[in-house]
Amino acid sequence: MIELPEAITIARQMTEALKGKRIESAMRGNAPHKFAFYNRPPEDYETLLKGKTMGESVAHGSGIFAYAEPDYALFLGTGGERILFHQSEKTLPKKHQLLLHFEDGTYLTVTVQGWGSAMLFHRSEIAKHPYAGAQGVSPLSEAFTFEYFEGRFGEMRPDDPRSVKEFVISKPGIWGVANGCLQDILFLARIHPRRKIVTLSAAERRALYEATREMLRQATEQGGRDTEYDLYNHLGQYKKILDARSAGQPCPRCGTAIEKISFMGGSAYFCPQCQV
Repeated sequence: MIELPEAITIARQMTEALKGKRIESAMRGNAPHKFAFYNRPPEDYETLLKGKTMGESVAHGSGIFAYAEPDYALFLGTGGERILFHQSEKTLPKKHQLLLHFEDGTYLTVTVQGWGSAMLFHRSEIAKHPYAGAQGVSPLSEAFTFEYFEGRFGEMRPDDPRSVKEFVISKPGIWGVANGCLQDILFLARIHPRRKIVTLSAAERRALYEATREMLRQATEQGGRDTEYDLYNHLGQYKKILDARSAGQPCPRCGTAIEKISFMGGSAYFCPQCQV
């Protein structure tokens, strides 16, 4: 699943590899996928992208805007996607949800695994879209101060039912963070995923803020997590602390066996001794 570290990594790589390339042809995928999110019919991708020149690509939360100059943008990511650059058609996947063929004989493919976006916007349309047009604050930006983070708590009622997990990935959510990065963030902060957000002390809120910044910084600097692929089909170098591989294994901090639970539509991994 692409989250902020992977979106930043892939966007940077796309700019380096694709900027200035002219699109010879575009295909809105050769295989149907129930959870591939499009916003235009296939013929629009063919006609609107042909002849366009690739510009900058930028991360947008867990998504990526890839600009097709002068006036269009592809919106990719937001879920389980493999976004790959190909030097030859011999490496193209058999099934894909987007294929760009460039005049120099190289390609870009997007293959959705689970769910993901391959939308095409005119620049004037972006602001109207509920997610692509949303303006979040990156947790790696200077604007993501502790004061800003504290403001996300708002005026919570004493009986607010939200868990820490819901607060981080959903309501209000931290831009670009989903269930994958959440596991290590909560481990570093020593907070249980089921913990009610209203029960966090000031020190624990500070710990959550610091853990968010640190985990995302490390994962981004190392090209994403070691379970996710970059533009060149290479795994990231950030070694995750908690994921499916760690269930039942000793906690790296205290040695207690890591537990796994199903929670909020996904799995949660935690140390029952360290995370309270």
